[in-house]
Amino acid sequence: MKINIREEKAKLSLIVGFFLLGLLISTSFYSQEAFKRGLPDYRKQTLLDSIKELEKEKEVFKANIINLRDKVETYEREAAATGGSLATFSKESEDLKEAAGLTLVSGSGLEITLADSPSFPEYENPNNYIIHDYDLRTAVNALLKGNPKGIAINDERLVATSSIRCAGSTIMVNSTRISTPYTIFAVGDPQRLKESLELDLAFSQLSKDYAESFGLLVNVKRRAKITLPAYKGRLLLEHAKTKGES
Repeated sequence: MKINIREEKAKLSLIVGFFLLGLLISTSFYSQEAFKRGLPDYRKQTLLDSIKELEKEKEVFKANIINLRDKVETYEREAAATGGSLATFSKESEDLKEAAGLTLVSGSGLEITLADSPSFPEYENPNNYIIHDYDLRTAVNALLKGNPKGIAINDERLVATSSIRCAGSTIMVNSTRISTPYTIFAVGDPQRLKESLELDLAFSQLSKDYAESFGLLVNVKRRAKITLPAYKGRLLLEHAKTKGES
C-alpha cells in the first residue's frame, strides 16, 4: 500500500493542532473559573465596606436634617406667637408637614408582621420561603386603599419619595437596610384598613395561599394606639422630571 506522506503529515498536524486548542481552552476555562471564584468575595467585601461608609454618612445627614427642622419649627412657633397671618401660615405649615409624613402621628390602627419561614425542605427553592420586597409593597399598597394617616416599616416612615427594594439578603426602605421580621404599622381606621387588606387579591394570596404553602408568617393585629416616627430623610428629587422636560 502506498502511503501518502503529505496527507499523513497533514493529519498529524491537524491532531496536534486540536490537542493544543483543547489544552488552551481547558487552561483558559480553569483560569476563568479560578478568577470567578476569587472575585465575588473581594467585590462583596468592597461593596460591604462602601455600604457601611454610606450608612454612616446617611446617619450624619439625618441628624443634620432633624436639627435644621427643629430650628425651623422654633422660628415658626416664634413667628406664630405674633398672631395674624403668620399664625395662619404656621397652622397650614403644620398641616402640610403632617400630610407629608414629616411629623409624628399617633392613633389607632393595624400592626402587620411579615416574616420568613423558620425552615425550608431540602432541594426546595429557598426563595419561596422568605419575604421579598414585593411582598412588603403588596401589604403597603393594600393598606393605602384604606386611607391611612401614615405607614411605617420597621420604624422607617413612608412618604411620597419612599422606596422599598431588594438589596441582597436584606430589603432597603428609605435607603435603610431592614431584615426579617418586618413590622408594618398603619395609623387610621382599623376596620377600614383591615377590610382593605381582606379585599386586596394580592395580599390575600400572600396571607393565605403562600403563607400556608411555604410557612411564611403573616399576622395582622388591631392596635388601640400606634405612634409613627417622622420621616428623617431628604425630600429633594434629583432625577424626576416634569412631563415634556428633556
